[in-house]
Amino acid sequence: MAIYYGKRGELRLYDGATPTKHYVTVTYSDMNVSVPEGPPRPEDIIVLNRAQLDASAGYIQGPDDPIVAPVPLSMSFRLDDGTPELIHEFIGLRYAGGQDTTWNAGIANTALTTTKGKSVGRAAGLTGLLVALPQFQDIRKVCVDVEVLWSQLAGNIGRLISEVYFPPGEQTLNEAVNQVTVNLRGQCYGTVASITTFSAGTQLVAA
Repeated sequence: MAIYYGKRGELRLYDGATPTKHYVTVTYSDMNVSVPEGPPRPEDIIVLNRAQLDASAGYIQGPDDPIVAPVPLSMSFRLDDGTPELIHEFIGLRYAGGQDTTWNAGIANTALTTTKGKSVGRAAGLTGLLVALPQFQDIRKVCVDVEVLWSQLAGNIGRLISEVYFPPGEQTLNEAVNQVTVNLRGQCYGTVASITTFSAGTQLVAA
């Protein structure tokens, strides 16, 4: 039986720049991550035949609201390399709070691009066609893609969680005598896909 290890490893956050995305690497230990495997599907509502259950009864599909609702994810980890400020910048907390007038991160103060509306989208209820969700009205709400890998001797297994918004009021940084623990809670508006390697991009480093 393969045993996958996530206690020490790597997680990456990507922006939506084209043609080359920017990303930050988070090396961690003692990770605790809860990753959704995808959005829910619409409700099926039973319609009876004149209030009777018989062969003429059938289902109709409910509204697409569950499809477009964000799916929660959470993670907490102890930082190995002292990059909480870079994460703070990259997921848009400084920008959302008004500390920065533009969304930038890293030693070069690189301008970032939201990933909102850039994934393949969600599957519509009746047709199953993929439809990208629109941009937020609030320009200070930005999304990033999250990629995480677990490894074992036979190879890697991982997830790409796209279009993740991190609400500023739900993120915490906990400092103790010998460690700094980051707790992140996000809302996935895109898709969740299996991966075995990280996406290519340009890495940003802390100032």
